[in-house]
Amino acid sequence: MNQPFDVDSFIRSRKQTRAISDRLKVLASDYLATLSPLVRPQPLFGEYLQGAPRGSGRETQHHFKEFRTLFDKHAGQRPFNLINELEVPLSIINSTPELFPLEYDHQLSSGSTVRVTSPSRWVIGYNSFDLRRFRQVAQDPNRSGSELHRFVLHYLMLFHCFSRAAGLGRLLKGLRFPLSFQCLDDFGELPFCVVSSPVQSSLPGDEVIRNSTEISGNLSFEELISQDSIDRLQDDLREDLLLILQTAS
Repeated sequence: MNQPFDVDSFIRSRKQTRAISDRLKVLASDYLATLSPLVRPQPLFGEYLQGAPRGSGRETQHHFKEFRTLFDKHAGQRPFNLINELEVPLSIINSTPELFPLEYDHQLSSGSTVRVTSPSRWVIGYNSFDLRRFRQVAQDPNRSGSELHRFVLHYLMLFHCFSRAAGLGRLLKGLRFPLSFQCLDDFGELPFCVVSSPVQSSLPGDEVIRNSTEISGNLSFEELISQDSIDRLQDDLREDLLLILQTAS
């Protein structure tokens, strides 16, 4: 989208984007809540998790060893530089998944950097562990080491549980909200779980972004959802079945 900046059309596009995004997030949150029992850490870690019932010794030991390796790999790296070791049993304060806005930096041709929010992709976190607060703690030179430790622990726990949930990725893809694992700005190599909607959003040209940020007075912007992206929606199952019909004829 490289159209010249027009205030009225931009406001309309932003309102439409927000309305579509709100609806998509409601659907994604509902699916996530329904599937959350599949990614609870308690069955995987058993007695290695505070308050959890004893599990299968060999299996829970395997998951804990994998998780300890994962934690050791990422916690000591930038920007965290944690030296705290895992204490058993692990203390997971809240294991209810929640969706948080996905944000990233975009550099304009002028050299300034804009913080962009996606209205069609969300980061999965645990309730009470807001992603923006995690970013603030990670960037704060006077941060609390124990608070940062809890954030890293919980987001890595969620990544471990989602990445070990057999078939969950295929199920979410079938629901049109595919799951992916990716790194985010400001968090180094830490892997996050990201849910995408069936509708894509994108950035307009730098001129539109620059004018918008100058009017708002802050360097933040939200991707836009166009009607074209909705018109391009496809039913994957329908396409697969049509292909079968063609090849079987």
